Amino acid sequence: MAILKPIFCFLFVLVAHLSFGQNPKSKMGIELSIPHMLELPWIKNCSSRDEVYVIIHNNTDTTNYFYEDWNTYGYYNISFEIKHKDSIYSIVRPPKLWYRNFKSHLIVNSGESLVFPYSLIDTTCANKLSESVQIFEDGWIGFPPISDTVEIRAIYQLCDLKEISPSENISRLNYGRDFYIDFLEEDIESEQKVQPKETPQRKTSQTKEIFIFHEPLISEWQRVILKK
Repeated sequence: MAILKPIFCFLFVLVAHLSFGQNPKSKMGIELSIPHMLELPWIKNCSSRDEVYVIIHNNTDTTNYFYEDWNTYGYYNISFEIKHKDSIYSIVRPPKLWYRNFKSHLIVNSGESLVFPYSLIDTTCANKLSESVQIFEDGWIGFPPISDTVEIRAIYQLCDLKEISPSENISRLNYGRDFYIDFLEEDIESEQKVQPKETPQRKTSQTKEIFIFHEPLISEWQRVILKK
């Protein structure tokens, strides 16, 4: 399921482009901010983990909710597009192993903004810079094999509309990161031996049902230097 999720997410974003276009009429906004010291910022620089920032602005008069991105429910909801000449490349999260996974969300009140920081480097760069055991793949995939000036934009889209409610299917795997490392190192043949256990659904004191923001948001294009 974890392998299919990034593919499904990409297809959903593609449909969102065709259905909603550049600027959905939601009064929500999204901005891609890339701090830099030179005339143009650099991305995919394997020598550092300089961060880019995806900023979602709530310009509505209501409160909106977004999944945190440490779990599967929010991890794949941000993607990027790189435009070079006549081609557009989708930059997405790779499939990964999850040793903890349950729904958690952030509250963005009217007039507030939500900031997601990312190291916009490919998986190879991420693994070289990481000191941890390389089984929890990080980084991004889909970068074109070029070094040139390109344009980039950020996209937000809730990948699966069945996950619109954060109060459903709350579960936690009863195993830690070290267990999964040992599990893989021992080369156990079947992952069926690791059975996550569901906890009872949490009872909340909410007086009304809330929903995760699920309309597509697409930032403006901006010029950057893509390093091969």
